[in-house]
Order: sequence, then C-alpha cells, then structure tokens
Amino acid sequence: MKKVFTFSKKKHWLASQPDLDLLNQQLEELQEQGLVVESVTPVTSLLGAIDCYVVLLSDQQ
Repeated sequence: MKKVFTFSKKKHWLASQPDLDLLNQQLEELQEQGLVVESVTPVTSLLGAIDCYVVLLSDQQ
C-alpha cells in the first residue's frame, strides 16, 4: 500500500520554508514503523520559494 502526504509545518509563522528538522524526525519515525520513503518532492510557489513537501511512502511488503 502506498501513502502520500504533504508536509508544510514551519518553525514559526514568519518562516519562509518548512521545518526540515521536523520533517526528518517524522520520516525517521515512519521508517521505524516499517514504512519506506520512496520520494520527497518540494512544491514551490510562483516566486520559487518552497511551500511544502510531498512525501510518498510504501509498506515494506
């Protein structure tokens, strides 16, 4: 089974990009639960700033 989610949490409301440290922590937790990270893709705004990340996960089966 595959799962897709977006990650857009920021360190504070004025931050221009998502919190990569928190994203890495969450990805590690998901890997410990047996999920495999297949891809992490940045989604940018019209001005080129990264707004969020789209993460594709799958089971190890």
